[in-house]
Amino acid sequence: MENLIAILEKVSDPRQAWKIKHKLSDILLICLFAVTCNANSALEIYDFAVSRKQWLNTILSLENGIPSRLTFARVLQLISPKAFAVAFTQIMASVESISKGRIVAIDGKAIAGTYHNEGRKGLVYMVGAWCNENKLSLAQVKTHDKSNEITAIPELLDLLDLKGAVITMDAMGCQKDIVKKIVKEKKADYLIGLKGNQGTMYQEFMEYAQSTIQEPRGKDEYEIYRTMEKSHGRIEERNYYLFRNLEWFSDKKEWLGLSGLLLTESRRTDVKSGKKAEAEIRLYITSMKGTIEEIAQASRSHWGIENNLHWVLDVGFREDQWQTRMNIEAANLSQLRRLSANLLKLESDYNASIQRKRYRCSLDPDYMEKVLFNPCLFS
Repeated sequence: MENLIAILEKVSDPRQAWKIKHKLSDILLICLFAVTCNANSALEIYDFAVSRKQWLNTILSLENGIPSRLTFARVLQLISPKAFAVAFTQIMASVESISKGRIVAIDGKAIAGTYHNEGRKGLVYMVGAWCNENKLSLAQVKTHDKSNEITAIPELLDLLDLKGAVITMDAMGCQKDIVKKIVKEKKADYLIGLKGNQGTMYQEFMEYAQSTIQEPRGKDEYEIYRTMEKSHGRIEERNYYLFRNLEWFSDKKEWLGLSGLLLTESRRTDVKSGKKAEAEIRLYITSMKGTIEEIAQASRSHWGIENNLHWVLDVGFREDQWQTRMNIEAANLSQLRRLSANLLKLESDYNASIQRKRYRCSLDPDYMEKVLFNPCLFS
């Protein structure tokens, strides 16, 4: 565990030096172990540490014994979420398989269980990066609400090595400065959703795309790619229209790297009733130069962060069900859940849900060690 401990030792310790009895890296490791073994709060982390005291003494020094319940709570309330985010990113950098063209989805998630004494909910909002190829969470930063996602995205981008990647985001990230940072600083491409938050730009692109598709002589102005999938009792048809000639757009130069406009049209049909749902239409701007199939795949892959990460946090870790008054503690517990989710995903021999893997870790010490000391992360 030397490399992991070395990274955690770099996290700034916010405690008063003369009061410190336990190493910060030991406390953070115990927190990670406990969360992976089904703990969901500082109190449950303490219960895990007490019940696994003999085992913990074999891998950690713990010169002053097991930290108290209040020590775990105090550390989680004091440690800087930004510092923890940097450590998390450094840990995952050794695991992620970096390949050109990999798709990194960026999206936010509110932690609904956080609250003030006055009763306000959803105070903590985590903006995270997800690698579709590796199915791993790469990094995340804390912000106060969805409206602050615009300021959190550049901070998140700064944590990651994204050269050659494709960054996908929803419309909140459709900002000129963010696009410039992706292309110029990070040497990456982007595929970003476009909605009404860009005002006339959205309207211009939507009118251009729809009128070109409807015009019989406009077929030379776009490429089209169609897919059809049948699952869960329904058929989903998707049409992708790619427009590469955007010289007519007066603000094109202000959107660095802009090389295409993608319109997607999806329609679901119920197999039994034959009833068709209303078509969903989405617009994306992109700097990708690849084929329409590759660009279409990038647009589909973005939703992996919802289906493979946010869903796991809500179901496998019950993130939104745990009430946490301290928003810093909630953010740090969220960081631990994401790192734990990565550990559980990296263990592939036991084909089960994250929830079942966590439960098995709490019961089976051998399986717990197999998950916690995965060579991918601890080498």
